[in-house]
Amino acid sequence: MLISDIEAWFTKKASAIAHGMAIVLTGLFHLVCFPPFDVSEAAFVLFIPLLIWFRFKPSYRSVAITGFGVGWVVWIVLIFWLRHVTWTGMLLLAGVVALHFTAWVVGAAWLARRIGSIGGMWGVVFGLGIASWWVALEWVRSWILTGFPWLPLSASQWSQPIVLQGAALTGAWGISFALVFLNAGVAAYLIKIAEYARSRKKTFCLEFYVSLSFFIFLTFMQAKETSGQDREPYIKASAMQPGVPQEVKWDKEFSIEILRRLESNTLMIGASKPDLIFWPEAMLPYPLIGDETMRAFVERIATSVDAPLVIGALAVEEEYGEEIWRNSVFLVRPKWGMYPLYYSKQHMVPFGEYIPLRRLWPWVKTFVPLEGDFTPGEKPVILPVELEDKSVKVAPLLCYEDVFPDLARRFISEGVGMFFVATNSAWYGKEWMPAQHMAHSVLRAVETRRVVARCGNDGWSGWIDEYGNVRDELTDEMGSVFFMGGASWDIDRDVRWKGRQTIYVQWGDWFVWLSLLLCTGCGYAAYVKNREECRAGP
Repeated sequence: MLISDIEAWFTKKASAIAHGMAIVLTGLFHLVCFPPFDVSEAAFVLFIPLLIWFRFKPSYRSVAITGFGVGWVVWIVLIFWLRHVTWTGMLLLAGVVALHFTAWVVGAAWLARRIGSIGGMWGVVFGLGIASWWVALEWVRSWILTGFPWLPLSASQWSQPIVLQGAALTGAWGISFALVFLNAGVAAYLIKIAEYARSRKKTFCLEFYVSLSFFIFLTFMQAKETSGQDREPYIKASAMQPGVPQEVKWDKEFSIEILRRLESNTLMIGASKPDLIFWPEAMLPYPLIGDETMRAFVERIATSVDAPLVIGALAVEEEYGEEIWRNSVFLVRPKWGMYPLYYSKQHMVPFGEYIPLRRLWPWVKTFVPLEGDFTPGEKPVILPVELEDKSVKVAPLLCYEDVFPDLARRFISEGVGMFFVATNSAWYGKEWMPAQHMAHSVLRAVETRRVVARCGNDGWSGWIDEYGNVRDELTDEMGSVFFMGGASWDIDRDVRWKGRQTIYVQWGDWFVWLSLLLCTGCGYAAYVKNREECRAGP
């Protein structure tokens, strides 16, 4: 009796220690694997403390509270920059994402109770189950309330292009899956080591080798695509970063100064004779559509520098007798003027450009400084830049839109040669939001095998090749992205991908559907096994 009491006491203490480690280490690893910390290796051990804690079979209530608490704190820190727009929206949005994390933690704990401690093939099933469940929840997060797929787990590897190459097959979903699966395999291996230290009984950890093999196949094996490149000059592009403070951007008293800054900076970088000049998102103090003065202004600048401008600006239109506002990207050509078609943003920023479910919770507008919602665009629009020897088809993505993989994929079917992301992160202060945002552009470049150029009001501006390498970025002499300036880039591309489409572009989110099937199958197999064991009795 005394021995059993001692064992129970030690088990209880071990469970409490494992719980504490799960809270501290999971939160820490989750936080530091993303910008601004960029400890990408943390994603390889992120879930191990939780998976070890699950071996003690904690209550679902404890699991849910732990998951939501850790998730909410982590996401408050990760999107703390949103407080510059709205404190309430930041806290609510962090809570919504934390609910997704809670759902994953509870689901993983449920599966661990049934098959997580068995090992062997059932250990593989467990790893597949929790990895596919993670992908399913990342996918849900990409469309619920029109979507907030910010910082998927795959984004933690933006600085490690060799790990990302499998995204051309599976999309970024596959990279997230591989990371979670590998976490499960490593956790199982560590538990095997602990069991060997206690019993001196050697066992083969199948789940570790299967998960490691899958990770190597999807990452390092796909990296062979990056070898033997045949690169050719593509386009000489310039980015104009005006650095207009958000607090004066819509102040009419500063409108003349803003226009002068736009013109002088554009003329300065135009001296390098670029093929194309990019402006950031919504830089004009007045709408380009709805104000003829603004149209004449930008057409005059394009003619002065003798280069087309691809610029972000607002458009005011009338629809069904009502005035609507759109956030758009325009092509302005020298001598010919503004191209008749323009792209309008399709996915809005929650609590930044629209209030989700505004009619259901009208009280939110008391805390969110939005008088009305922007109206989304209806379809992709390609901007053709005509050069002397070729036509470059530019696919514009406005700010937040490059976090949506399916939107970028749909552009490729129109024969797009490169992406342009116009942003204005001045809304969110001079913190880590631009670095987080840029990580998504890296994922889109690898998924589509297309060059991505970015231009921000005060950062991040630069270009990324089709293999996810950041080839150039605009910084000042102190290494900061937050400043007024400009740069020209000689953008090249790998001719092997000219006119070709990746498996992900052709097949879309096939890996998501496979994950949903895997998740359902693993859950059902665990349910059946547990039911049969209960029937068999002790």
